[in-house]
Amino acid sequence: MPDDPPSLFDFTGSGQTRGRFEPARLTQARVRRSVTKTDLAAEVGVSAAAIGQYEAGVNSPRADVLERLAKALDVRPGFFGVGRPLARIDSVNAHFRSLRSARVSDRQKALATATLIWELTFALERHVQLPEVDLPDIEQGRSPAEAAAILREHWRLPDGPVKHLVATTESHGVVVAVRPLAEIDAVDAFSVVIVDRPIIITTPRRTENVFRHRFSIAHEIGHLLLHAESSEHSAAIEKEADEFAAAFLTPAASMDAALPQRLDLVALDRLGRTWGVSPHSLVRRMVERGNTTESSARRAYQRLAMINDPLADPTSAYPGEVPKLLKTAADLAADHGAPISVLAEALKISAAQVRNLLGEADQRPVLRLVGEGD
Repeated sequence: MPDDPPSLFDFTGSGQTRGRFEPARLTQARVRRSVTKTDLAAEVGVSAAAIGQYEAGVNSPRADVLERLAKALDVRPGFFGVGRPLARIDSVNAHFRSLRSARVSDRQKALATATLIWELTFALERHVQLPEVDLPDIEQGRSPAEAAAILREHWRLPDGPVKHLVATTESHGVVVAVRPLAEIDAVDAFSVVIVDRPIIITTPRRTENVFRHRFSIAHEIGHLLLHAESSEHSAAIEKEADEFAAAFLTPAASMDAALPQRLDLVALDRLGRTWGVSPHSLVRRMVERGNTTESSARRAYQRLAMINDPLADPTSAYPGEVPKLLKTAADLAADHGAPISVLAEALKISAAQVRNLLGEADQRPVLRLVGEGD
């Protein structure tokens, strides 16, 4: 890979940047922080029109304005420079599992996070060889169930439950990340391919339950295989991804042998823990396989809603469902002379932000001041 340029910015005596400002970088940083042009303009002391001109590439900010932009958006001034790999958020297609309230701005914010994760992956690959992307090509017209069977065969998965789905996915070159709700609060999960690297991002809304998390990962893999060339967002597309996830995690032949002949929630709970899927998902599978009716399934869903205990989640039984690819790569890079500070310099953000992207919890003690009246 090419070395970084010796300097990202050259300043003239007049304080103007000289052909080194990347407008898309400002958009990326602003959208990721969920800051409007008007609010950013007020914070840095320019007009909203000026921010629009910077992002459109009509004008470049003066050096002093650039410093204030960096401070406001919590990046280094060099973040806005040219010469580093950049995936423009307006040119990246993604498939979202969004809440109904998700707006275009919510999706752009999520994509801004995804592009930064891709940049971290790219920076790591300067020092560590990550697993090559290993997804099969699925012919157009293949059904979700056929695609699921092809992937199982391609990944040489044995018959039976898919153990450690996230770890398996990462071992085949797909980057998986969990980002906090504060960053992508209106999006449950999404997948994107940036410069041939597939990325799946989920939120705690999915990961708080391991069954939901596993199904979401499988759902997004379905998008990557079935809808890689499509930017369509529709109920039909989402249904296909759900069908893929069900077929991948619980193949029809295996389910025909394992599912009870009548609705038995205790038996389904036991079966679900073996296969790593929820009883709710297995009820749906029984309908699909003709073992029960829609009306019986609705009654089962009602009973499950009444007895469901969100705290009774056997996550500890699924250690392979926590993403580790980027963190492990960063540890290996550090062992070979590229610690967090090197990655931070490459990305032009703080070391704390790099650790956050890697999924590291802040281990520093929290200072709390208690008033005299407390």
